[in-house]
Amino acid sequence: EVSDTEATLISTGYTTLDSKIGGLGNGHVILIGGETSNGKSALATNIAVNIAKNMGVLFITLEMQDVELKKRLKLANNGTIDDLDILLQKKFRITYKDINGIITNAKEMGDVKLVVLDYLQYLGRGMSLQEVAIMSKEIKTLALTHDLPLMVIVSLRKSEGGKAKRQWTDIEIEDFMGTGSIGYDCDTALIASRKGLTGEFDPEHIFVKVLKTRNHALDYNDRYIEFAWHNTRITEEWKSA
Repeated sequence: EVSDTEATLISTGYTTLDSKIGGLGNGHVILIGGETSNGKSALATNIAVNIAKNMGVLFITLEMQDVELKKRLKLANNGTIDDLDILLQKKFRITYKDINGIITNAKEMGDVKLVVLDYLQYLGRGMSLQEVAIMSKEIKTLALTHDLPLMVIVSLRKSEGGKAKRQWTDIEIEDFMGTGSIGYDCDTALIASRKGLTGEFDPEHIFVKVLKTRNHALDYNDRYIEFAWHNTRITEEWKSA
């Protein structure tokens, strides 16, 4: 028998990723972290594109204007967004307190099944850790209130001395900026990197490490996934590019 939770999980569009995290659950917060320019936004964008081919997605970005985001969406979707059911917010000067209204308005316009937020720390600039913790709980509350998965891009906390001497493979959920509260409140957490398991940049691939998931038993000996990278479009190795 399939449980109600399993029945409502949304596929990321990647069989290999679904097999490790079970999919995206309603009411769940999914964090995607990574170092700067290492593919975390691209991974979130590609998952959003995969889902928007079949159901409504709201993409809230605080870093990009419409033109740039649409360009990224097109790169992830063979040059077009015409076949995507995707909504973009119009207002850019927002705080986390505005997110509820944006989601509510989007749901009135269409059947939104996923919300993507790019990115969490932008909302928390200048906040104390206690304030970030409050914001993190609010993000989780929004996912539960609207009964849909909320996929959030997050930054990594710098290592000691501000130098990134660690390997990305050593990073765990407590290294997400904001810190323990975000990791505690989320349901699934991933880290994306353009560097392979040896730490060397790989121009043809992107790698994902699963840090946490509530939807599936996590095998700590099998936490990595390798995808093909085609100028920000991400595909599974065994499928045709």
